[in-house]
Amino acid sequence: QGRVARKLKRILTVSESSRRDIITDFGVDPSVMRVIPLGVAAAPLPDDAVATVRRRYSLQRPYIISVGTLEPRKNLASLLPLGAELDRRGVDLVLVGPSGWADVASSVARASSVRWLGFVPTADRDALLAGAEVAAQPSLAEGFGLPVLEAMARGTAVVTSATTSTAEVAGDTGVLVDPTNPGEVQAAVLDLLDDPDRAALLGEAGRRRSAEFTWERCARAHAAMYAELLG
Repeated sequence: QGRVARKLKRILTVSESSRRDIITDFGVDPSVMRVIPLGVAAAPLPDDAVATVRRRYSLQRPYIISVGTLEPRKNLASLLPLGAELDRRGVDLVLVGPSGWADVASSVARASSVRWLGFVPTADRDALLAGAEVAAQPSLAEGFGLPVLEAMARGTAVVTSATTSTAEVAGDTGVLVDPTNPGEVQAAVLDLLDDPDRAALLGEAGRRRSAEFTWERCARAHAAMYAELLG
């Protein structure tokens, strides 16, 4: 793989974090690397979308949401211990995404105050994100981190990792944490839960920032890269 990578004229990736990893892991010349972030298309939600999706999934209580396949790199192990404290506050932890690793699914099944909804349609996911108090995405590794951007586009405050590409997506509109420190992850979520005014401000700032990540901008950058190669 390294030999092939070193022969390529251009290598495209979606984040600076991934760019650094590719250069380090494969010994690639930095001059051939190009970073083009992904985009988000946040169509307006119907006025009753959040209420409808709450009824559909029987979500009577406020909730924290985390989106992604049940796998170790999503770092759900740092969130699941929140269950008892969230339950005391009358809040659920809602997990959205398909099953992945059996041991992670088993941990989810044993955790208290956790609702795993599995895979949901895109429209439902967007409404669930919009209705959440906080989106918690403390991944150990991500190439880009679309769930973070999708939460931002819905105006939901985000807690995410300071050490991977999701920090690039959230910028200063997210609460950035060390994903290897479960106490820090949990404290950040609870702090936002206790300070809804701050959560609302961060959510609105995230919404504005998400508008910079468009698929049109992504497509134009791709076209410019191909034009560069053909020139």
